[in-house]
Amino acid sequence: MPSYMVEVSTERGTERHPFTLDDDRALRPQVVQVLEELRQRGVVLKGNRDDELGAYWGGQQLDQSLRLSELGLSPSRPLELRMRVREAARPSATIDRSLPRGVLASLVLGYTGALAAWLISGVWTDTNSFVSSYLRLDQATVFLLGGLVGAAVLGGAALRTRGAALLAVAAGVVLGGAGALLGASAVLFIPGAETVRGFILARVAGWALAGGMTSLLLACYATRFDLRRLAESFVVGVLAGGMSGVVFALPGPSEFWQAMAFCVFGAGVGVGACGPALWRSAAIVEVWGKTRVPGILSLREWPVAEGGAIALDGMTVACPEGQAALYPPPGGVMVGGHKTEAPIFLSGAHGVAAGTTNYYVRTSQGDA
Repeated sequence: MPSYMVEVSTERGTERHPFTLDDDRALRPQVVQVLEELRQRGVVLKGNRDDELGAYWGGQQLDQSLRLSELGLSPSRPLELRMRVREAARPSATIDRSLPRGVLASLVLGYTGALAAWLISGVWTDTNSFVSSYLRLDQATVFLLGGLVGAAVLGGAALRTRGAALLAVAAGVVLGGAGALLGASAVLFIPGAETVRGFILARVAGWALAGGMTSLLLACYATRFDLRRLAESFVVGVLAGGMSGVVFALPGPSEFWQAMAFCVFGAGVGVGACGPALWRSAAIVEVWGKTRVPGILSLREWPVAEGGAIALDGMTVACPEGQAALYPPPGGVMVGGHKTEAPIFLSGAHGVAAGTTNYYVRTSQGDA
């Protein structure tokens, strides 16, 4: 463990003392130990009775609920501890308007599932007794496309929320395959597909309906029933499917355009299936690991819908009346470097340390 120089402000002036700190532990408990050792040495920080302790590095105030490695600290600069005037109210946090990471993860997973479907469909070079016609071959291919995209998207969503991944994968195959097959087969009843223009329009319509139905059915599994969100999922899926149909019909190297159409379909359906539940949530809780940018499969993220709640490490994040609220466990949690034992409303974004896990909670409400 590295040795840090801790700089403290006392009545006698600024003093520096060496301390060994653990980079893999939260800063707050280590600061408490440092203060206890300093008190035993007769060193007392300068401040008033109602002041609160602040930790700084390079002039920047630190979130004491995070580990040193997460804060990017190093022994090259001293860790500053000083008392500051307690504010009348908890400092509000600015709203985090970035796109939830789960949306990007779903896009990548949908793309991956579609690419796998294209590679597998490439070996279907001839019809056989099971696929007795080119129509059945198209239906089998679109079922494969929707099924693999659904498996990847729902499996990833289950991993992010620590759910039943195998069940989600199986549901993704069934729902995704059924949605794509229903949507694509619906164009069989559209008249006028004998001409070249009619054939192309029918193809685009088939892709669009396949995307919309696939996204809709996957969204029904991934989120609780919400008409507005399901409508958004369907619209995003239709747009993605329509774009895929246009790409598929482009002149030139058909194998290349088919691969691109599959990938556009998968990426768009991934966004449509999981996106609305994330970007319309009242709050999003994410595990804050050693790095701020987790991998696609290591991301752990929970959306909290209005009127919903989730329980993690004894604490509960809920949105009972349009405002996100945190209900801490016995013993409290650290919220933005402040210990909280009573329920509080949240606005903006905060780091929350509960048990041995650090979370990043962001809400749809800005500064209070």
